[in-house]
Amino acid sequence: MNRDNLIIAGIIIAVVLIVAIVLAVSVGNNTFTSGSVSFQYPKSWSQNHVVGDFTNNSLYSEVTLTANIPDRQSPTSYIIIQMQKKSQGTLQLPGTNTIVMNTTNSTVGSANIGNFKATQLGTYGSDVAQKVTIVDTGNNYLVLEYICPPNALNQTEEAYNLILQTLKIS
Repeated sequence: MNRDNLIIAGIIIAVVLIVAIVLAVSVGNNTFTSGSVSFQYPKSWSQNHVVGDFTNNSLYSEVTLTANIPDRQSPTSYIIIQMQKKSQGTLQLPGTNTIVMNTTNSTVGSANIGNFKATQLGTYGSDVAQKVTIVDTGNNYLVLEYICPPNALNQTEEAYNLILQTLKIS
């Protein structure tokens, strides 16, 4: 009987370890690191492709993250992170009044991302929600954007905010 109890205990311990490993792999965050940019994003999102190497020498770099969130019309949500070299001169962002007058349910704001100033633009409609954050890093513009169906707004906004909170630009 002792031997049977030991075998059962061993099986239970093995099952618990397997469940713990599966949970550890499926829960938490992934980390993206390339060149001078790193951030975390939820494991429920997948990285589709990378263009460029996110260094100050690169003319253009991009990574696209997607998540499938059930919806009848458009099940995929996108978060796109782009870095592009600044050309001579300055970026001429449209004024707040121009943006608000041209789109309904739009927002404009500014934020601090690490040591950098950022401008945020957002529009929310019946078919699509979109937000863009433009960060001026000195030599480059880092542009973070999400595009999603309205029913996926909460999950997409959570992933987007995690990226912004963990974003490191060196």
